[in-house]
Amino acid sequence: MVSGLRIILLVVLGAALANLPSQASAAESSGKYSKLSNKELKSRALTLVKGVRELVYSYNKKDRDLTADFDADYLATRTTERQSLKDQWGKKIDAAQSSSLRNYQQNFASDATLVRQELQKRLPKNLQRDLPKLYSNPTNVLVLDLIADDLELLAKSLPET
Repeated sequence: MVSGLRIILLVVLGAALANLPSQASAAESSGKYSKLSNKELKSRALTLVKGVRELVYSYNKKDRDLTADFDADYLATRTTERQSLKDQWGKKIDAAQSSSLRNYQQNFASDATLVRQELQKRLPKNLQRDLPKLYSNPTNVLVLDLIADDLELLAKSLPET
């Protein structure tokens, strides 16, 4: 029993030590934002907000287009084929959302997380909300909109000096 416990502790310790370099590199990455002035950090945050909102807008436009096409085709389709049409529409909507989330992960997630961390360091505690998991792993496009709103609020709360 004791040796089993030691093995578990060694595995946990090994896993923790394996994560140390990645945490150090994350600290180095956030360093690039710590050197920015408040005005520069605010500008960077608002640029990220604009990019994330463009992703959300693009998805919403695609959703409206797909829904309009579905609505037009639905009434013109036999009742026996309507479920198939609805399934195809659902798959297209899911694909559009997945594409938007993938685009966020590839182009914005890292910087958004680091900028948010730096903004939170510079702002009073009463303006801080616990949303870091949403930034790194958004589940849908509504969360992307929430991320943009949060970043914008934090950026606009930052004093210029």
